[in-house]
Amino acid sequence: MSSELLTPYDPAKYLTDDEDIEVFLAEAEGTGDTNYMARARQVAERAKAMNQARNEACSDSGYADLSKNQCDS
Repeated sequence: MSSELLTPYDPAKYLTDDEDIEVFLAEAEGTGDTNYMARARQVAERAKAMNQARNEACSDSGYADLSKNQCDS
């Protein structure tokens, strides 16, 4: 048996705006799988919280040193 190195993947990290979240949820609903849809809603809520925290940090003058990548998305 070979061992593969797996890295953690969090889809919430890549849902950076409301449109991305809406598409993600629509795709989940399209599966018809209620468990998958429930998990997708959890991911969407986490993404919204992450986006809000990032937006607040980027608008706070005390965080002017944040990289452009974090504040431009």
